[in-house]
Amino acid sequence: MAGTLVVALVALGVVLYVQLGADGETGQAAPQTRPVMYRVIDTGSMNEVLATREKDDRPLNEGELFENNNAEISSQSIDLTLRDSDLTEDCAAAVWGEKIQAALAQADCTQAGRATYTSETYFGVTAVFNLADVEGSRAVAAALSEPEAQAQEGGESQEGDGSDPGFVLSPSGAEPFDRLGRGYSASDAIVSGHYLVLVWVQPTGSESVEERVSLSAPLVALANFRDPLYRRMVQLEDSGTGSEQGSEGTTEGTAGEGSQGTGTDGAGTGGTGTTGTGTEGTGTTGTGGTGTTGTGTEGTGTTGGTGTTGTG
Repeated sequence: MAGTLVVALVALGVVLYVQLGADGETGQAAPQTRPVMYRVIDTGSMNEVLATREKDDRPLNEGELFENNNAEISSQSIDLTLRDSDLTEDCAAAVWGEKIQAALAQADCTQAGRATYTSETYFGVTAVFNLADVEGSRAVAAALSEPEAQAQEGGESQEGDGSDPGFVLSPSGAEPFDRLGRGYSASDAIVSGHYLVLVWVQPTGSESVEERVSLSAPLVALANFRDPLYRRMVQLEDSGTGSEQGSEGTTEGTAGEGSQGTGTDGAGTGGTGTTGTGTEGTGTTGTGGTGTTGTGTEGTGTTGGTGTTGTG
């Protein structure tokens, strides 16, 4: 009887260890969900300098992605703190959905880095995929889009197959990320050369997908996660292997949130580099930095931003 009890307790301990993990935190799986709003932002000179992995063949590393400026991100009057992080060569494990897994495989994904961030008012997830080239980055960004009616000539529409392609998985399903997708959330997929960067934010207090709010500021702030990619771009330019075009600001601005007519305005923050060709954004003013002067076409919105900004 005593021996049976000991075995039972040992088995219980093993189960608890698996559920809680070695550090005592819960091993709750991340929810398979997606944001209410999603859109793709295509950058400028980064797509030239980091166009292929052949030009930028050094693998990403954890120190580069999750330390230094990415341990604490302060922008748009928001202070975001890194909580969970993961870098893996198994790109399929970083997403859910067969369509997006197939798209990553076709784009020759070799690395997927993900992180969670929290602040007093928002929590968010970031991801970066290391792909073969910028065309693959655009293809994966498009594959992440939710199926919807596609307009045809003559104003008619065509329905897709209706299946959800999937989306990025948070590296943690622990509070508050167990509520990701239950409230109103928005995501930007930023084509950054042969990398695809995704930022996804949700207000801490949001409990319904119908609670539509502007998430421009946290999206712009969290897009500073791309800082290591700008460093790579500058290094390639300095070595003479990159494009003659200069670098952009640290983040691309966010623009209108689309379908229901409620726009979000965004603005980029300054980066480091030489004068380059970008797009002039509109919206809320971003945080200035030591960066490059962007020139180009104007977007739409209300107030001019500092840096480069996408259009909604």
